[in-house]
Amino acid sequence: MLHRVLSIFAACFFAAVIALAGDKNANDANNLQGTWQAVDLEANGQKSPDDQVKELQIVIKGDEVLALKPDGEGRKCKFKFDSSKTPNTIDVSPIDGPDKGKMAAGIYSLQNGQLRLCVNIFGQDTALRPTEFKTQPGNGVIFVTLERAKRK
Repeated sequence: MLHRVLSIFAACFFAAVIALAGDKNANDANNLQGTWQAVDLEANGQKSPDDQVKELQIVIKGDEVLALKPDGEGRKCKFKFDSSKTPNTIDVSPIDGPDKGKMAAGIYSLQNGQLRLCVNIFGQDTALRPTEFKTQPGNGVIFVTLERAKRK
């Protein structure tokens, strides 16, 4: 009898954990949508100048992400994420161009009104996922901190 109760409890507990993970994914999917303004950016261990950072906006719509630059749109990418992992993971793949379909692994954090993305875009093995929010010289990783863009 105790074994059966524990089995039922365990099944309910794991179902609740899976449901909560699904809810977090759904919440993040909704909360990621929209236009984001870069406030800080570094790549390969080097911080980008503020004037260049201010030029970068990212638009997330559905499962696509697009970088907006003063000279036009950047490459459009598909993305998928998993908020049940620690840190949260994100995979980005260009829809067109020479890197079409090539997955770049990353991590993200969405808290206190900021979206932090750390993605292995330029590394030799872009499937190698960063484990922390920082870059190092020559590792091909970008780390960008974004805030919601103010409406004009």
